[in-house]
Amino acid sequence: PSKKISRISARGRCAQYPKYMFHESGVFLFCLTCNILVDYSHKASCNKHLETTSHKRKAEALQSEKGRKQKVQKTVSELFELTEAFCAANMPLKTLDNVNLKEYLECNLKNVGIIPSLSHLWQFYLPRVFENHVTEMKEKLKT
Repeated sequence: PSKKISRISARGRCAQYPKYMFHESGVFLFCLTCNILVDYSHKASCNKHLETTSHKRKAEALQSEKGRKQKVQKTVSELFELTEAFCAANMPLKTLDNVNLKEYLECNLKNVGIIPSLSHLWQFYLPRVFENHVTEMKEKLKT
């Protein structure tokens, strides 16, 4: 028995898989994880590619990288909020140099880990808090 010739397009094959698995560009089908061409004429070729060890390895690396980036973003956000809270409460940032307070915050603020030095907060977070405050005040004055 002869096999039926597939008349599916790259776009059609791409639509058969979850979003962000493959990308269609004209008559080509690319694996987004590996950034390589995949034969789309047979679905089995696409499935076979997804089962390769190199694809699985790259997918795992991509997931762990995303997780690290999300954790870093959350940490930056929490340190920004900490600096903002100290400024809003009119508490000097040098209060964070108190060993007992610093240990308490490091143990009870999730994802922050070790609170950076006072000079680091002054250099990287305080200017952002100030800019954010100025922007908020300008918005309030507009209304």
